[in-house]
Amino acid sequence: MASPDEPSEEESFEDLLEASLGGVTSIKETDKARHDRDKPLPIPSQSIKDEASVVEELLSEDFDEESVEFLSEESSYLRPGLQSQILKKLRRNFWLVQDELDLHGLNSNDARDLVATFLAQAKRNGFRCVRIIHGKGHRSNNHVPVLKTKLFKWLQLRADILAYCESAPADGGSGATMLLLKAR
Repeated sequence: MASPDEPSEEESFEDLLEASLGGVTSIKETDKARHDRDKPLPIPSQSIKDEASVVEELLSEDFDEESVEFLSEESSYLRPGLQSQILKKLRRNFWLVQDELDLHGLNSNDARDLVATFLAQAKRNGFRCVRIIHGKGHRSNNHVPVLKTKLFKWLQLRADILAYCESAPADGGSGATMLLLKAR
């Protein structure tokens, strides 16, 4: 004997289909496409190109650091026109260090490229205070810190650096430099 859920041999498939879909109406076809999802955000391709060109320009910039007279080898710097309080606050760790870069073991060309990339990334991330560890020069000839003096000159050429100074002794002392970057 057949169960009540199973169709009898007398009922055809078409009859069963019509009975089960009796209350369904078909959708009218139109020439328009249906968009159920939100549109994706646009890709800021021009901004990406601009940032890449700035990094490339900084990396490819050929200049003789010795020929630029205004560059200082001092361990602290404050962009002209800014209050001296900014440098005092930087020395006293007023701003939280948001990222750091270690240049140990790099030659000056590699270090310069890495510094430019690091600062571009920090700017993109909206960081205000970063630290660059350059070392004290113990492993260089005559124990003179080569990267440290070059770093100070590179930083002074950048418009996005407001100030820099040596880190506190607990944070690296004369082997590391704290930088205050311009806000976005």
